[in-house]
Amino acid sequence: MSTSIPDVALKPRDYQVDAFKWAISRKRAVVVLPTGTGKTLIAVLWMKRLLEDRKVKRVLVLEPTRFLVEQVARYISRVGNLDARPVHGAKSRSERVRCWREAQVVVATPEIVVADRDEVERGSFDAVVVDECHHTTGKDSYVEAMKILSSAEYRLGLSAFIPRSRAHEIESLIGEIRVWSWEDPRVKPFIPPWVAEVYEAELNEQEWALLRALEEIRDRYSGRIKGLVQNAIRWLVRDGAIALRDSLQRATLLSKVLEPLRPLIEDARVRPAHKLDPLLRSLRDHEGFRKAIVFVDRVAVALYLRDRLSELGYKVALIRGRMRADELKRVLEEASQSAEIIVSTSAGEEGVDLPEADLLVLWSILASPLKFIQRHGRILRASTLPQGQKFVVYLVTVDTIDVDSLVDALEMARRIGVDVPIDRETIERLWRRTTRATILHYLEGNPMTIDWLAELCGWPIKELEEALRRLCKSGHVLYIHTDIGKVYALPEDIDILIERFQDYLNPDPNLEAKAKYRPLGHKSFSRAITGRFDKVLNALSKVLEQRGAIEELRISASIEVSKGLIKIVNLAYTFLIDNEQKLEIALRNAYSCRRFAKYVATGI
Repeated sequence: MSTSIPDVALKPRDYQVDAFKWAISRKRAVVVLPTGTGKTLIAVLWMKRLLEDRKVKRVLVLEPTRFLVEQVARYISRVGNLDARPVHGAKSRSERVRCWREAQVVVATPEIVVADRDEVERGSFDAVVVDECHHTTGKDSYVEAMKILSSAEYRLGLSAFIPRSRAHEIESLIGEIRVWSWEDPRVKPFIPPWVAEVYEAELNEQEWALLRALEEIRDRYSGRIKGLVQNAIRWLVRDGAIALRDSLQRATLLSKVLEPLRPLIEDARVRPAHKLDPLLRSLRDHEGFRKAIVFVDRVAVALYLRDRLSELGYKVALIRGRMRADELKRVLEEASQSAEIIVSTSAGEEGVDLPEADLLVLWSILASPLKFIQRHGRILRASTLPQGQKFVVYLVTVDTIDVDSLVDALEMARRIGVDVPIDRETIERLWRRTTRATILHYLEGNPMTIDWLAELCGWPIKELEEALRRLCKSGHVLYIHTDIGKVYALPEDIDILIERFQDYLNPDPNLEAKAKYRPLGHKSFSRAITGRFDKVLNALSKVLEQRGAIEELRISASIEVSKGLIKIVNLAYTFLIDNEQKLEIALRNAYSCRRFAKYVATGI
């Protein structure tokens, strides 16, 4: 077997070359490297060498979540120049069949391999890559998938950590294990001080029915009651049904509104805490952690987790609000000494000296940047623990507003200087799983006003305005002013915007205007630039080169709307301007304001 390095888009590091050569020199191998050190590139080198040497015809890559399936498929295609296609439960049956039969490399969840067993066996995969292979034990779907792939002659496992208790079974199913330690001087420079990981929680059929019922009730009300039901929706996807059951026990307006849903809320098929399974999986995946902190938002959830984790043999300390001083002192002593896991409500965010942890799990994703960062403080401070890698795990309910909260919190954290080690592509994939993805879907190839969007989405205008504001701020959407209101569009559809709304993008070469701008991350506006279109465009293009992005642009101009009547037109562009194309669209629109001046208010 050749051990020469195949041609890929990234230059492998020394330890990646070492791992590749070791793995390719045997038919079955498991490579263990710390998180964040580029195990996927090793897999790309391995599968490309096998394919180019015609040792195999097709490769199947197993990933634990849909999210990773999509991300890794794109990575393999881009870096390895291979035909890699994603397959998971969100794909249609016909699309999955086509991939199973045609793709050179298929990236799939083990669950869909089991579900599509016949197609997988018919596909004759002669090589398999098992990412996060520490799952391949016991009754996990990884084990069942490997049985289906028993004819695969070549096998490569990848993991950041293989517990001793799982090593024998993993070696028997995949191959010999070799560990590249974080202490290896070749590896250590590339290890981030902490690693962020997203664990997906899924709602089952009955839980989805409950969520839909809550949304129907919310849409029937307005004002305070609508807000209360929206909170109930958030509690369900963020904390679990136990939060709603807890609310039903209280004599409140919300409990009266929820009363008709009591049978659904108390249905035995609706789990008290749907995030429990991914929590347990994260604890198993990081077996050997010295101290873990699990942050939740509801006392009822904290009590439930304490009981469940204690039943499983973990030593658990519970910290919650309104604890007596002597009780708090006793619990903190437990937390710092004997406890393996600390379950804490917001009482542990500040004002309580929690022990240092090497594993932090955020059960309740809070969009509040202050609370989000306070919770990270338990793992970001200078370490007094024995040297090693730390982990932050986000438990998020996919395809719900829980994903919105996580994305908002991550982006806000970055804006205020906390560099969460999740790559930009991952955040982009998360964006596509938010409820706001509905807006992006309807806008794709079809710029439109908020009224049109409201009709298509079925959302209240107020909710749409807030969602669009966030989408503009993050750079996912832009807009222009017209006489029918703001027209929103995706940045990739600027050509369509120009074609359909040419009258509003035809700058007056003689118009003088004043432009003020606020660079990204700045609270105040810079000195105004006054002049005609070309002058202001050139000046602001230089600003973009120097500052990287403009967070807000304001244009003021004096327009004669009728004989002798002058109107001051003020236009604001609050979408992220991070390239010259967006800048030019905003300025072309502003300098075309004679066309729609009488429809624009004089204030911003």
